[in-house]
Amino acid sequence: MAAQISGELRDIKERALKSMLSYMEREEGEDDFDDYSKEDIERCASILDGYLSSVLEPSMHGKSEGIMAAVKTAVLELNDLNEQCEHSLIETDQREDICELIIAAASLAGLGENGDITEEWREW
Repeated sequence: MAAQISGELRDIKERALKSMLSYMEREEGEDDFDDYSKEDIERCASILDGYLSSVLEPSMHGKSEGIMAAVKTAVLELNDLNEQCEHSLIETDQREDICELIIAAASLAGLGENGDITEEWREW
């Protein structure tokens, strides 16, 4: 990854992913739990890593249009993944963490927007 990810951003990302894994492991004993797999969680991690790498690239700093394009791409990819997981991968806690991560990274990259910058495209 070209850009250095701060400990705070890394912690937010890990919290979201761990909660997905924890829920999956808790529900695996249920005969009918097949909503998502560890591979889906890894794909979510990859989407978030790609977003962070893109938005925190030094050449992106302060470029609102580019930052928002990265936000849109990540949110749409997460929408697709969550839909493939029967809308169960990203629940309330994960949504809050992922939004916090996306917004915090965009702010670090120099985006001056206030509020939820994911809302326009987010379906989770």
